Amino acid sequence: MAVIIQTVDGVIVNRFDIEKSGLSIGRAASNQVQIDDTAVSTNHAEIVIEQNGDGKQVYMIRDVGSTNGTFLNEQKVEREPLQHKDVIRVGWNNFVFIDESERDFEKTDKITKSWIPGVYYTGNK
Repeated sequence: MAVIIQTVDGVIVNRFDIEKSGLSIGRAASNQVQIDDTAVSTNHAEIVIEQNGDGKQVYMIRDVGSTNGTFLNEQKVEREPLQHKDVIRVGWNNFVFIDESERDFEKTDKITKSWIPGVYYTGNK
């Protein structure tokens, strides 16, 4: 399963699941991701799911004829495959693509109490 997470100044404000039918983005209420922003076209972009030659699921971002374009990692695109942690920009709105099957979790740090009262540390520098 994959999602896009809308961020504002690095803070997550919305999360949208990408269903098997894909995900449409635009200003119209008929879109799964509706953005109230005049820089966003009525039907701006979509994320579609395709199968590659190996039968693996591939997520694609596709501009659907928007006025201001769709950007992937700050490059204007018409149709491009998405990779885990790619940043999609539609108008002035940023979304991070998260492919949960590709996500790797870092090892959890162990918190240790020091000999100083109220001071804790981890082994990381």
